[in-house]
Amino acid sequence: MNDSMTYEEKMPDELAEKCRASLRDGEKIHITAATDLSEDLRFEERWLVVTDQRLLRLNPDSTNGISSLDLKDIKSASVEELVGAGRLNVEMGNEQVEFMQYTPSQRKKFAQIARSIDQLIKEKPMEFGDKIDKTKCETCGRLLPEVNGVCALCTDRLAMLKRIMGYMKPFKRKAIWMVAISLLFTVAELGPPFIMKHILDDVLGIESQVAAGDKLPLLYWLVGAFAAIRLLSYVLEIFRGRLSIWLGGQVTVAIRDDLYNNLVHLGLKFYNKRQVGSLISRVTNDAESMMDFLVDGVPYMLSNALLLIGILILLFITSWELTLLVLIPVPLMIMGGWFFWGRLMRAFRTKYHRWSKLVGLASEMLASVRVMKAFAQEKREMRRFDKNNEGVFRGDYGSEKETFIFFGTLSMLTSTGLILVWYFGGMDIIEGTFTLGSLMMFISYLWMLYEPLQWFGELNTWSSRAMSGAEKIFEIIDTPIETDDQENPVAMPNIKGEVVFKDAFFAYEPGKPVLKDINLEVASGEMIGLVGKSGAGKSTLINLLCRFYDIDEGALTIDGVNIKDISLENLRSQIGMVLQESFFFSGTIAENIRYGRPMAPLKEIIAAARAANAHDFICAKPDGYDTQVGENGRELSGGERQRIAIARAIIHNPRILILDEATSSVDTHTEKLIQEAIANLIKGRTTFAIAHRLSTLRRADRLVVLDEGKIAEVGSHAELMKKKGHFYRMVETQRATTAILGVGGGKDDPNKEKKS
Repeated sequence: MNDSMTYEEKMPDELAEKCRASLRDGEKIHITAATDLSEDLRFEERWLVVTDQRLLRLNPDSTNGISSLDLKDIKSASVEELVGAGRLNVEMGNEQVEFMQYTPSQRKKFAQIARSIDQLIKEKPMEFGDKIDKTKCETCGRLLPEVNGVCALCTDRLAMLKRIMGYMKPFKRKAIWMVAISLLFTVAELGPPFIMKHILDDVLGIESQVAAGDKLPLLYWLVGAFAAIRLLSYVLEIFRGRLSIWLGGQVTVAIRDDLYNNLVHLGLKFYNKRQVGSLISRVTNDAESMMDFLVDGVPYMLSNALLLIGILILLFITSWELTLLVLIPVPLMIMGGWFFWGRLMRAFRTKYHRWSKLVGLASEMLASVRVMKAFAQEKREMRRFDKNNEGVFRGDYGSEKETFIFFGTLSMLTSTGLILVWYFGGMDIIEGTFTLGSLMMFISYLWMLYEPLQWFGELNTWSSRAMSGAEKIFEIIDTPIETDDQENPVAMPNIKGEVVFKDAFFAYEPGKPVLKDINLEVASGEMIGLVGKSGAGKSTLINLLCRFYDIDEGALTIDGVNIKDISLENLRSQIGMVLQESFFFSGTIAENIRYGRPMAPLKEIIAAARAANAHDFICAKPDGYDTQVGENGRELSGGERQRIAIARAIIHNPRILILDEATSSVDTHTEKLIQEAIANLIKGRTTFAIAHRLSTLRRADRLVVLDEGKIAEVGSHAELMKKKGHFYRMVETQRATTAILGVGGGKDDPNKEKKS
């Protein structure tokens, strides 16, 4: 409605005019948004307008249906989750005003609106945040198969095909060769019916004009020509097949490379809402369906299109009257093809969606097989699999049923044309205006004509599968990857490690902040222990430091530079992590230790292992550093895994170190070895340690206690114990729990505190 708009949904013209008439002089609109619930929670339309001076609520069904609140009277805006609904609230003085209601589908939008109102109140630049999730197609209004997905019915299939074919540009010469071979193959295919006509009319025909003595030599020549053409067709088909397989394979490789490259570089937000098995299905099944189309569908389409043109020309030359009769079923075949197109697309989309769910379920089961067996849930998992497997069967059955109906209909229509040709062509032969050889040639061409027309149905099948897969693949390829925000990011190859959080806010989901008003200064080389209950925000703080996510408000700087301005490669190459469950790649112990520095020599690997107290147990294994760790390190114990993870961090030589429950779930002796390894690791590095075991945090220079997303306390271990605040209560609770479990109180108890 004006140039200052931050977020706009188009109002009905009459309501927009009413809104403009209600504005004060110089008042500028920032946001216009619709909701779908009235004040008494009925399904009715209401509109929210946020200006630089007021909040306005518009009721389209009321003559004077405009209510407003002045921004200068509002302290803050927030959203509230209700049962089956949500509400936008504004705080005015000591009163909370329920300003607007909405259904759950509008939740994210109004959460961002609340945040924008807060920014406006604080006179900060308004940023509407992430793009609103789409659940419906903006063109046709249908529900999307998944949030922010692609509407297959509104997809430009021609543009999709052009994009797929665009991958052939690097292989232009081979593509031209394939077109040339297809053209020669088409010409060769048109030859046999023409030869058959002359055999019937000139050699075997009773009314042949060829002398009796010349018929046998002519037969030799005609049969020889027939054999030569068939041999040529065979050779051309082999070359065309090899070219199509090579081209299709190369294009599929390029598409898979682009897909995998994007998957590698996408941020964690993308993966939070997607199932691993579904993504694997896109790399495998969907890419395979595209390859089938390129290897079989495209060459088939090219050769049959050329064949169709050639046959029509020859048929009109032979008998234009019969040709017109032949073409009577063609419009019905084409209309039938278009009719079944949508049904086939829906059927194949359903089929592949269910396949994707089945692959995701199987992937999840295999990853959690220990948990499944530990809780004796085999029967339950089998029921889940049976249900999804039955869904896959119904999807397969539905798609194949539509395919058989389509081809059965085409077969019936082609037989109609053939009946007409036999009847009218036979009458012409009886009347002497047509020869038997001409009729047989015509019928042969007729079958060859209907085959390309039936190819339209086959192309439907191939393209339906390919387009369904391409939609999912290109959706990922088109998803913006995780990159530096700045065009010229600041290169920081030697980070010192000074970290500052200033007025930092962050929420994974709008309206539900996980970190609130975080202010923390960490000196270079300082060790910070992060303490708090589960969900307090400890891991989130680390995620922001690694820039897996960006803060919503405030600032986060490293060595005085905003983290958003630092080169991502520079930043992450100087951050090392030792997690509670460190991931291990299939390979040897040595390969896993030098993962961060693939070219590190063996002597450095051994030095890192010694520092991590891992060298002795590695040497005790039959293959030493060449020992295979198995899938995700299953051949190693928990303590061995942790020490190898520490060795991996040591050889990486990070400037900022993150320890996330690094000593969790290990025995006392192993913990002692790990603690010694950690002591070697943290020297001279800025370290952030998350732990529930207090022994891990005794070396920390300061402890930062988080409570409900805010910093509750900061200080050394001794200072916080004397303060008897949040940290003291956590320690006492842990002591009591340890005593109840009967594992504490001894001299070896790592959590036992000295009397202060």
